[in-house]
Amino acid sequence: MSVSLGVIVVREVGSYRQSGATVTAVSHALAVQDLVQQIQRERGLSNGLLGGAAGLEQALADQRVSTDRAIDTLDAGTADGDQLRSALDRFATLATTRAQIDGHRVSRQAAFQFYTDGISVLNRLTLGLDSARDEQIRHGLRALYALGDVKEQTAKERGFLNGVFTANAFQPDEYGQFLEIRAAKTAGLAAFALYATDRQQRLLDAVLHGENATEAAESEQIAVASYNGPLLRSVAPGDWWAQMTAVIDAQRSVQQVIGDDVRQRAAVLRKHAALILGGVLLAALITVIAEATLVFVSVRAIVRPLAMLAADADDVADRRLPRIIAAWQAADRAQPLPPEPVRAAPGASTEITALTAALDGVQSTAFALASEQALVRRNTEESLANLARRNQNLVRRQLGLISEFERTELDPKELSNLFELDHLATRMRRNAENLLVLVGEASPRRWAEPIALSDVIRAGLSEVADYHPVVVHRLDEVAIAGGAVTGLAHMLAELIENGLAFSPPDVEVEIYGRMVASGYLLAVVDHGIGMPSDKLAQANARLRGEQDFVVAPTRYVGLYVVGRLARRLGIEVELNASPISGIVARLHLPAEIIATDPGEQIVAVAPPNSAVVAQCAGETRVPDGLILRG
Repeated sequence: MSVSLGVIVVREVGSYRQSGATVTAVSHALAVQDLVQQIQRERGLSNGLLGGAAGLEQALADQRVSTDRAIDTLDAGTADGDQLRSALDRFATLATTRAQIDGHRVSRQAAFQFYTDGISVLNRLTLGLDSARDEQIRHGLRALYALGDVKEQTAKERGFLNGVFTANAFQPDEYGQFLEIRAAKTAGLAAFALYATDRQQRLLDAVLHGENATEAAESEQIAVASYNGPLLRSVAPGDWWAQMTAVIDAQRSVQQVIGDDVRQRAAVLRKHAALILGGVLLAALITVIAEATLVFVSVRAIVRPLAMLAADADDVADRRLPRIIAAWQAADRAQPLPPEPVRAAPGASTEITALTAALDGVQSTAFALASEQALVRRNTEESLANLARRNQNLVRRQLGLISEFERTELDPKELSNLFELDHLATRMRRNAENLLVLVGEASPRRWAEPIALSDVIRAGLSEVADYHPVVVHRLDEVAIAGGAVTGLAHMLAELIENGLAFSPPDVEVEIYGRMVASGYLLAVVDHGIGMPSDKLAQANARLRGEQDFVVAPTRYVGLYVVGRLARRLGIEVELNASPISGIVARLHLPAEIIATDPGEQIVAVAPPNSAVVAQCAGETRVPDGLILRG
């Protein structure tokens, strides 16, 4: 128990730490988006300044202060060596770039690319996704980062077109960059729709269809139409900047709503993990105290009386139990008297009394076990019969379902799979019937009318694993009495499967049948490895029932089944060595199970998988690989 509790405690501590890591990662993710917001503003103002808008100098100076404050805030909560620190290192040359922008010593494209590269590194962090196990948090974070991509592309478009509108024209290659920004923004909106909740999507839709977004879209269409370079119509950079800034700020508000949702969910999970961890720790503490108390009490109660009980234990082991066993073995039908009970000395402690009772229980159990041996065989047979009936009922229901599926399935491939499943279920049913046969029970399957022997063979083949190498030669067709059909098919299945098991896969197992004066002779011939003469004699002894299946190895169960069915039907069965190689199993069918009355209705030989054969096989499909040769 202590080990189990230790494992649980370690697991719950890990869950609690994981929830804490998720909360921290979510906080860092939101702080990163705050920094991205400020850098996006600075990028746009810098691009406008380089484009010729000198009036942006003061706004740019104020924005740089906000950017530095956001960098310092994120830097203060960042550990050395983590991925956030590496991302912030991208802005180590920020001061140099700003000086170049102020002195107009850097191109508008180069400055724009500097800020964009830094923002891209921040947006690729995807903090919290690796540690978040909760699906709601993962979707929230993905929506947060997708909206961050949308906002970044919107900000890039704001800054990029701010310079274009200031210059009143696209410079060479700028129009292609503009189209790439718009395509990336569209992709980000599609990604956001995959992970955002309905409420979050409605909030973003309201932003994208607002007044500022609509007016900015009109200016954007002027830029789209100006693919030759000069703008078709002038756009006031200040108005464009104000409109796009309002849209970006509104997108940031939606992003903050998503961040609040994720943060609240992470806090709930952390609180839940804390409650579970507290309960587990309390349970562990109670368990440790209980175990310590139990150990202390046990030592006081057991250690001291052990020496006093050693003599009694020796007496039980060396004298009483051996005497009881000898008395039982000597008895014929009369049960020996119970042994003298082990009694504790007067005034013995509770520990001594308990151990004395245990010793008495040992000898009582030994006596009871000896008595129960007389009931073992009967109980074994009853249990096997009960188990077989249960299995047979389940398999019968399974076969019924499979047959129903076969009747409604139209796909040849699926129908083939159903036939194979049907075949496996039939073999399972044979295993259940093996148990019934071994305990002397009759199979519940009955066939009222005489059945053609070829169909009985097919029924037996339907219960064999690999029936394709089986070939029937020179079969005198007769009808088998309905009451013997099931048993004979079962015998053939066991003998054919045994022949297949000991034959090479490319060698045929042959079946012959002909009428004789005293009945009918049926032979199953394999050309496998054969059996030594002593093993063959033992196998025939098992067929004759001279050995008990309970004490025999389980691999010989099939022989016992065949032997019992043969005795039940009056069939003589014997294994002999084949003249060339392998084994010949000869079955002499008595005249009583051959339907010779001309007035009896004989079910004709049916084609494979026919309804007649299916009924003969207990509503199971039979193989169509049986080859009949005259």
